[in-house]
Formats: sequence, structure tokens, C-alpha cells
Amino acid sequence: MKTPLLWAIVVCGVVTGGCATSHAASPEVPLSAGSMESASGSAPEPAANEKLTVTGDVTAITDDVAGLAASIRAHAIEVGGAIASEQVSGDAQHRQGSLTLRLPPAKMSAFIDWLAERSLLDRRQLQTTDVTRQYVDRDLAIRNLEVTMARLHELAKRQNADLKDIIAVEHEMTRVRGELERMRSEQRTLGDQIARATLTIAIRMKHGVHAEPELKFELVPHVTQLHLVDAGGRAANRTGGGVTVMFSRWFSLDFEMFPREGANARSYLATATTATYSDFLGGGRRRFFNPYLGLRVGAAHLNGLGAFAYGADAGVEIVRFKLFLVEISGRALGLWYRRDLPPKSDIVLEGVLGVGVPF
Repeated sequence: MKTPLLWAIVVCGVVTGGCATSHAASPEVPLSAGSMESASGSAPEPAANEKLTVTGDVTAITDDVAGLAASIRAHAIEVGGAIASEQVSGDAQHRQGSLTLRLPPAKMSAFIDWLAERSLLDRRQLQTTDVTRQYVDRDLAIRNLEVTMARLHELAKRQNADLKDIIAVEHEMTRVRGELERMRSEQRTLGDQIARATLTIAIRMKHGVHAEPELKFELVPHVTQLHLVDAGGRAANRTGGGVTVMFSRWFSLDFEMFPREGANARSYLATATTATYSDFLGGGRRRFFNPYLGLRVGAAHLNGLGAFAYGADAGVEIVRFKLFLVEISGRALGLWYRRDLPPKSDIVLEGVLGVGVPF
């Protein structure tokens, strides 16, 4: 024999289950076609009570994938939209991109027309789906669940209830609360889909396009002033020149030559360098005055003597553009000769001025 409190719980469960799935109690709402596709990309204006979701899918063909992606990003923000995801991949010859935008539904058609003016649209699809019935039914179910939850709270407040009745009420409240949170989450998701249209754009490079040149390395011809710290009877200062093949600031190869000067034979330096920018001083991203530090190792042939060379660099990129570089650096090198007679080693200081061009 069930107690009155237990009967109330059973009735709440039955009512809750029925309200969550029944469509008979929902009010009549005028509906348009459930799903429409338009090759022209025009979306119908919703009626006062209609709930529509709008999705679009286009493929754009262009000469400049990265440039078009940047323009799309900027224009989406201009019209009040947002970037849900963005990806640009591939090398300079096979670049491709993909963007997912969230736009105001009324701006969708105009945005696709704007894109068609800046690229060739290989595929264009716009779909509008009427979700009025689904939205209204779920809204009604949420309200019924909220009423049920309120009734369960009232039941839980009853005095002198049996322990099994209290446990049953708590169990039913847990079930109803979980169902209510699930439906609220689904309604929020659907509401977001109604409030903002989703446009997916695939960007492809036009076949046969000569892609933007890609920097392979940078040639930096330079003038060098060398100073021998403990010259003895040798020339303490030598002026020469050389060239640096810089694959990146992380790795470069350097060759220098100093012409004969009196009794001092022609001399050479060949070294490899690794360097890095300071993140606290621009990280190499500034147009002007990017400082860097590096380490250097290689070989030297100074005044007819072969030597192992090692040292450090401290430099500044005075000007850094894509097609132009001017830098100055100071180098401290140690030279170690494989011989028994002096000099067995030398310390060399260098000042370097270089101008770089891409290759």
C-alpha cells in the first residue's frame, strides 16, 4: 500500500515523462518548409514567430590563400561575426585553408556575395531549416520540468515523512534535475544556432598560379674590421670582407677574407653560427633594432697558420624587412693553433656591418 507521498512522487514522474515527449500540448505555430536549399545563396526572412537555423558551405578559388583568409577574418569581424575556427596549411605551391564563421543570419547572403567578388566560388550552398516546432516543444518541456521540480521541493519539505518516502523524493529530484539541465543545454545550443548562422569556407589555390616566392636563405655581404689583441710583431688591425649565408637566425654560415698586408699573409675565417633573439626585446619581430646573441665555431687561417676558431656574437638588426636587412655585430673569437712554437693561441675582436638580401 503506497503512502500519499509516494503516490505524489509517482504522479510527478508520470507527468514529467509525458511532458518531455508529448507534442499534443504544444501550441499551434505557423510553419514554413522544414528545409530549403538555395543555389543563389539567398536566405528567406523569418516570420515573427519562426525559429530558423542557417548554414552555408562554399569553396573559394584564389591566387593568394593566406591573403584571402586574412580578408575574410577582417570582414567577418566588421559585420559583427566571429571566427569559430581557422586553418591555413601547405607550402607556397600547394597552400589551402579552411575557416568556420559565425555570422548574423541577415548578413549571410551579403557575405557570400562579398566573397564572390574577391574569388571564384567553385561551390556555393546555403541551407535554412525551420526548427520552430522543436524549439517550442522543448521550451514547453522545460517549463513542465521546472513545475515538477517545484512540486518535488514542496514534497521534500513535508514533516514526519517516512525515510523511504524521503529517499524516493531525493531520487526523483535527482532524475528531474538531470533531465532539466540536459534540456536547458540543448535549448541553449539550439538558440545559439538560431542567433548566428554558420558559414564554412574552404579556400583552394588556383591551378597553375605562380605562388609567392619563398625565402630559402639570405645573403648578407659584410665589411669586417679585425683587431688582434696580442699582435706582437704582426699587424694588429686588418680590414676585410665576407659573406654570410643565413638560413635563419638560428643557423648561418660565415666566410671572411683579409687581404695581404705587408709581411702578413692573406687570412681567412670560416665559421658556423647559431643565434637567438631576446623575447623581452621584440623577439625578432620588430622592424627596427632587434638585438640577438650567438655562438660561433669553425676554422681560421691567420697569417699562414691554421687554427680552430670559437667565440660569441652580439648584434643588432638595425633594419629588418622582408626584402632588406641591415645589421651590425661585434664578435670575440679565440684561435687555437696546433703548434709548439708561439703564438699558440690568439684572441680576435671583430666589428661587422652587413646588408642582407633574400634568395
